[in-house]
Amino acid sequence: MKKVVFIADSAMDLPKELIEKHEIQVLPFHISFGNDTYRDGIDMTTEMLYQKVEELGILPKTAAIAPAEWKQVFDPIIEAGNDVFCLTIGSKISSSFQNAYVASLDYEEGRVEVVDSGVLSGAIAILMLKAVKFRDQGMSAKEIKNAVEKLVPKLHTQFVIPTLDYLYKGGRCSSLSKLIGSVLKIKPQIKMLEGKLGLYKKSAGKMSRAIDGMLDDFFEIYENGKLDPEFVFITHSIAPKYAIYIREIVEERVKVEHLIESYAGSVISTHCGAGTIGILYLEK
Repeated sequence: MKKVVFIADSAMDLPKELIEKHEIQVLPFHISFGNDTYRDGIDMTTEMLYQKVEELGILPKTAAIAPAEWKQVFDPIIEAGNDVFCLTIGSKISSSFQNAYVASLDYEEGRVEVVDSGVLSGAIAILMLKAVKFRDQGMSAKEIKNAVEKLVPKLHTQFVIPTLDYLYKGGRCSSLSKLIGSVLKIKPQIKMLEGKLGLYKKSAGKMSRAIDGMLDDFFEIYENGKLDPEFVFITHSIAPKYAIYIREIVEERVKVEHLIESYAGSVISTHCGAGTIGILYLEK
């Protein structure tokens, strides 16, 4: 059986040590401030992103990986006699999946399998870690794809956003909504619903209250016996104190095999802002 090489775009937000351990190749999104373009995770970090936004007063534009860029990575893998399993950010959020799929059509069926995660950030990472297990079990690229696609509808992806500023600057909420949010200190909960980011709940007051509201959904899944306890991600954009807060609460109430803290890259952070934090998990 051919070796299966794993590839993902940089929206995956899997910790670097796990990327290296499992030999996953990551292709960066492009981030532009005016005429200056950077590669997510290579030329541009989350800290650098926020610094530039502060200096320039604008949000950057993000661009998905082009088909030709995907092909440049696929070609040597196929030429070496290996197959490819490729996992991308959700197709309703970005053209990354479509571009990778277009590139995959240049190869024989089954050589390059591309999966639309339907989600973003740490939720993609959960799928990738599941895929690693399938690869270790001896599955082919096509078999891994089929197994992973069955998990996609079971993912839960939720974030609490501390400020509406980034949504506002990105044209994702009206001036009135921003004003109301600022006055009432609204902390919106964002959730992936049918492949799209949507406003799920609103909490007034402290971030901890909004986080508690987000965790209520997680604990409900757990208490109903529906939680897959293998991988749970706490993903945040420069919000370490909130990550500690969630970890302590989760570890007190839930037995999770791998509770992983991950950091939102510059592409994800572009749309949420500093202090954003989420919990991402899978139903059985």
